[in-house]
Amino acid sequence: NMTQESMQTRYTLDPALASATELEQAIARAIEANKQDFFPLLERLVDEGNPGVHLSQEHPPRVLGIELDQSGIQGRAQLGYESNFFEGCLIVDKYDQHQIDLPFCLEGDQLTFDIELPIAWNFNN
Repeated sequence: NMTQESMQTRYTLDPALASATELEQAIARAIEANKQDFFPLLERLVDEGNPGVHLSQEHPPRVLGIELDQSGIQGRAQLGYESNFFEGCLIVDKYDQHQIDLPFCLEGDQLTFDIELPIAWNFNN
């Protein structure tokens, strides 16, 4: 049985932000401030369902860039992060770098990440 899960997280930005640049900076700050929310997601995206995958706590995910489209409603956040999963196998004390684009949408001051997780095999039922 395969189940598709999505993870939705929502953050409130300062409604007074005017320019796209300010918005992009605020989105980057919101991600940085809520890094822990993204850990389980990123761990799953590295290698689906592998409980041994952990992100580097020393070098937590960082925002490499924010792209907002012309409408100012949708965009992507590019994150860089490190995990102990390296070219198909787990390695102790060695971290491999990954990059990922996370889509988001912006409605007023509400920043929402709605991310479809890779399909997980569900062995429980």
